[in-house]
Amino acid sequence: MHTLVILAHPYSKSYCHALYNKVVQQLEQAGHIVDCLHLDEENFDPIMRSADLAVYARSQSADPAVPLYQARIDAAQQLVFIFPIWWEIMPALLKGFIDKVFTNGWAYEPSKHGVKGLLTHIQRAVVVTTMNTPKWAYRWLYGNAVQRALVRGTLRKCGVRNVKWVALSPISYVKNAQRQKWLNRVGAMFDS
Repeated sequence: MHTLVILAHPYSKSYCHALYNKVVQQLEQAGHIVDCLHLDEENFDPIMRSADLAVYARSQSADPAVPLYQARIDAAQQLVFIFPIWWEIMPALLKGFIDKVFTNGWAYEPSKHGVKGLLTHIQRAVVVTTMNTPKWAYRWLYGNAVQRALVRGTLRKCGVRNVKWVALSPISYVKNAQRQKWLNRVGAMFDS
């Protein structure tokens, strides 16, 4: 399976980087074609500027990197997103990627019932997040923003039916043994 792994964390010694490395390693060992997209290392500009909005409705972008990212997603059968939850949502780097890359006419098109998803070729998407907020508090007190905004509000809306979210928490307060268990658990999702 052709898998695009998207990392949205700038710090190379973060646990998200360890997860990213583990996922890539497991996918390669299982014989997958792996495309690694490290948004920070690629210096992706997440800001939607007026020039981008001026052509957005025509399924275009003023950012020359956008068609290249769309081609990488077009080639993929599986997407993996790895990022920390900051202030109860994804980092601006990933939000800007979605804003700029998931364009009208490419990722979706308007319909009578909202939108029709066009990314139906994606067989599976896996979202792996780290955060310090306890899971129960994230869900019940803060509204489960990643579930609403990314899983349902973006991926499923754009036609990806099989989406799995793995929320690892509380990341700053666990021992290394637990972090290793999480690494192994996430890695095992990509063994075949």
